[in-house]
Parts: sequence; structure tokens; C-alpha cells
Amino acid sequence: MDAYGRVRCAILGATGLVAQRFFQRLQFHPWLEPVAVVGSPETAGTPYDECRWSLDEERPPPSDLIIAGLDNLPSLIEEFQSLGVRIIFSALPDEPAERVERNLAAAGFLVISHAQIHRLQSDVPLIVPEVNIHHLSLLKKQSGSSDGRLIACSNCMVLPIAITLSPLIQIAGIKSVRIATQQALSGGGRMLLAEGRAGHHISSDIPGEAESIVTELTKIMSSEFDIEASCERVMRDHGHYARIEVEFENQVSAHQVIRAWRESYSRSQELNLPSAAKRPIIFVDGELDDDHRWVGFEEIEHPAHDLKAAMAVAVGEVEIEGSSLRFSLMADNTIRGAAGYSVLLVEQLLADGLLHDNNTILAQEV
Repeated sequence: MDAYGRVRCAILGATGLVAQRFFQRLQFHPWLEPVAVVGSPETAGTPYDECRWSLDEERPPPSDLIIAGLDNLPSLIEEFQSLGVRIIFSALPDEPAERVERNLAAAGFLVISHAQIHRLQSDVPLIVPEVNIHHLSLLKKQSGSSDGRLIACSNCMVLPIAITLSPLIQIAGIKSVRIATQQALSGGGRMLLAEGRAGHHISSDIPGEAESIVTELTKIMSSEFDIEASCERVMRDHGHYARIEVEFENQVSAHQVIRAWRESYSRSQELNLPSAAKRPIIFVDGELDDDHRWVGFEEIEHPAHDLKAAMAVAVGEVEIEGSSLRFSLMADNTIRGAAGYSVLLVEQLLADGLLHDNNTILAQEV
């Protein structure tokens, strides 16, 4: 990677929690460098260092970046090109994402999107690096002669579920999965987090969330088993919890299940990527709590100074009866479920030679 230096990146979203997680991680990243941030009309033209910092950790060192706007896309593309941007990490909502992200990909950038609007489109790979990196083959369906591409990232609750279910498929055939989630305030964005912290009433309903989990999980895992989900918002700042029941074709043992999780190992770990925890799944012998969202860290529970912090999924509370398994998981939603996840994906593209810091964004053969 030293031959290329730090690859230049832009962040779309500016002041949102996920966008700020991107900036937090990229400031100290050995391979990637944030050189542009884009925000709303209200924040455009504002020094990024003066915008409200919404994360618990301290603000990163001064950047001297000015927040750009989306109102003039041709001008923004020219600015990105002049800065040498190769990768765009986008935390935009659906409406602006639908308006600009495919155009940015057509202009030659690799766009990593967290917008729901793209996740189920037939030519857009919905990637979890540890589970279905081979789905990048869908990029061949994206039209145009540009070297740019668009890749989607999943719902922040879907990712830890996919990671923990994937090794279980190797044990025995799965007949059905039932999921009940308890999702943190930060999953609803910085405004909801602020309202919850201020003591305002927060509805437990998350409209459309259960449907998103079912459809995205089905696409990621290419699954034919039945999936049911119920979701609720809880008064917790960070960390998504889920209780999952898996019905197998045959009987399973706790030893089989725990060993499958402990032996889970992906290309991300093989490459020893900067953001890859040594193990993607950490078994906890006991009850899960909020602190387990930090599993994966090596030095400190700080996502800027230890890129592996919060980049694993904690599992525990295992119960088995015949062919039925019940377990719980805890994962950080803005890191493992969002910004850290996207950065890990890009690290793997770079390490595998599918993304280069030159005029070719992706290799011709993915």
C-alpha cells in the first residue's frame, strides 16, 4: 500500500453521526485520507472544524476543510477531481443519494453508499466483507464506460446478524430465523440521540425496519430459509442488540455452534487489514451488556486510535434445544454497522488489487 500512499477520499453527510464516524476514522487511517466533506445547504461554506461534533469522543485535530454543497454537482465533481479523490463514502439520506450517487459513480468515483434506496437494486452489490465479497461480480452489470462504481452497505442491524449467521450455515441446513431487535438511539441519527438524551419521549416503533432486515439479509446471504423480524427502539445511546432463534434441519450442540463462531475467519482477517478485528465474532460466556459493543479492540476502546475497536460482533446467551438455537448479539451500530464497515470494505478492495489510486478505480475483472 505504501506504493500508492494514502488514497484520497470524500465524505458525504458532513455533520451526521455516520459521516462523523467516517471522518474520525479516516483522519488517522494509514491508507486513506479525507480531503473533502459535503453537507446540507445550511452547512455548505462552513469550516468543518466549526460544525457541531456529535460523537462522544473528542473532535479530531484541525483539518482546515470547508464543507461543500450538493447544489452544483458538475462543480463538485470538478473539485473532487482536482483534489485527486478516488473514493466517496456517503452517509446521505435516500433523496439526495438517489439524486447524486449514481452520477458520482458515472464520473469515475468509487461510491460506497449507506442509502437504503440502492440496497436492493439488481446491479448494485450489497456487501458484508466477511460474508459475501463475491457479490462484487454484480458490478459488471453497472452501465457506462466509466471506471467508477456504486456499492451499497446494509442496514446497521443487518450486518451483525449476517456475520453471526454465516458460520452457522456450515453446521446444518437452516430452516428458519426469527429476529427480535433492540436498537440504540444513535441508529436513528444525531437528532434522535439528542432528543433521547434530553429526556424526550422516544417511540419504540421503527417504521420499515423489520422489512429492511428481512429483504437485505435475504439478498446478502442468498438465503432460501424463512426470516421473520420484529424491531424496537430502546433508550440506549449506542449499540444494537438482537435475540435470534435459528431452526436447523438437524439437531445441533452448543459445542458445534460456539466452535463455528470462534473459528470464523474471513479474507479480512487473512489480510490483517487495519480495521479488521482478529476475530469477527467474539463469544461471551455470560450476559451481554452495552460495553460489549467495543469487542475487537486491541489497545484502547477508541475508534480513532484503535481502528479495530468495535469491529467485532459479541455473541452469547446461548440456548439449544434439539434443532433450535437461541442466542443474542451486540454490535456497535455507527462503527461496525456503518462507517467502520465501509472503511473495512475499501481496505479489502485495496489489498486485493480491485481498487487502485490511479486513473482506474476498479480492475476490469472483479
